[in-house]
Amino acid sequence: MNGPTYAGRTGARRGTAAHRPRWRARLVVLVVVLGSLAVPLGAAGASARSAAASGPVVKVGMINAVSGPIANPDVKAALLASIAAFNKRGGAGTNHARLQADVCDSRGDANGEVNCARQMVSDGVVATLNDLTFNNPAGVVDVLQKAGIPRIGIGGTDLSEFTSSVSYPISAGVIAAYLGTAVGFKQDHHDKICLVRTDAPTGATFRAFLTPSFTAIGVDITCDIAVATGATDYSPYIAQLQRENPQAVLISHSDAVTTQLIAAMGQLNAKLPMGGNPGSFTLDTLRKYSSTTKGTVLSESFPYPAQANVKNFPGLKRYFADMKASKNKDLSPARLKTADFSAWIATLAFVNVTKSLDSFTPASVLQALQTAKNVDLLGLTPAWTPSTPGFSVFKSSSNHFVYVSRFNGKNVVTDKNPIDVTQYIK
Repeated sequence: MNGPTYAGRTGARRGTAAHRPRWRARLVVLVVVLGSLAVPLGAAGASARSAAASGPVVKVGMINAVSGPIANPDVKAALLASIAAFNKRGGAGTNHARLQADVCDSRGDANGEVNCARQMVSDGVVATLNDLTFNNPAGVVDVLQKAGIPRIGIGGTDLSEFTSSVSYPISAGVIAAYLGTAVGFKQDHHDKICLVRTDAPTGATFRAFLTPSFTAIGVDITCDIAVATGATDYSPYIAQLQRENPQAVLISHSDAVTTQLIAAMGQLNAKLPMGGNPGSFTLDTLRKYSSTTKGTVLSESFPYPAQANVKNFPGLKRYFADMKASKNKDLSPARLKTADFSAWIATLAFVNVTKSLDSFTPASVLQALQTAKNVDLLGLTPAWTPSTPGFSVFKSSSNHFVYVSRFNGKNVVTDKNPIDVTQYIK
């Protein structure tokens, strides 16, 4: 095999992070801003309850950059809205425990992330939901794994997180999303594409990492363009793209940079099909520049959280209703971001995984995760078994499926059939 080698899919679900190659250890830091990147009406579990939570308080935490240079400022509000909605429907477990959110703003700082992990331990949380730590993920793993605190819906950014015994991501991850995007490109007969990415040091390895799997799909990465995060003039990048003349462009950058790139493409009349993770493309941007963005391919483990997908994925009704019930204007349907969905789906997963528990400790939640099978996430991803072995270097990635979505000029519409990305892992 050409390029970097991949770990096999046999053996234990998780290993240790010792002696890991440095390029793997920090590979997906370059795409952490995309979202984790990063999704759910069933009759069973917490979704069927009606009585409000009245039992003991159970603390769940979240470590995330609510502020700082790379931040998701609405993610705290989204988690609080999710907790309030699930408490109103009966809380968690057989005793209708009242969930209480313990949100720690790491500011994306290396020391702040570890301090937040220590806060989770000292505050007595039984699990964390929707963690995102990208400057010192290994340090956070050391603290939370030692304490045995499970991390549900973690947005993994480092090999230490993907191999940790307490990591339980729900999404297949941003790399899997890019494979789904490549499948979408191939379906659209675009088999020669250009990678447009961050100029972070780790970005230099990204093309080589993706190439074997893209080749298996039938898509060649013919060029690689690094875009500076602090750039003010994007026309040189678009001019380079035009010289390279690919059939499509895979964008792996923040939504702010992606918006500027799309604006420059419109100004320079560069008609190039695009794709990537939903976190890179806001719906406002897609609609504003629809003459340039129509046909954009997006991929993630869940349907794109838009009203246009409610008919095929009715579980999205619950998400929209829960956010609207918060009366927070930033969580109104018109202003929701794809990143806001991650907090809600992590809460749903926690409640449905622990529905049979009568007492909550980190150990009891971890045991529930290890034994739960075919957990219903309201039909927004195939039934989830948290202990399913991962793939490639992503040992904790128990969800192997992604959906392909396309922007039709007005809405992002998701195909109903999920794709198992493990068939393309080489």
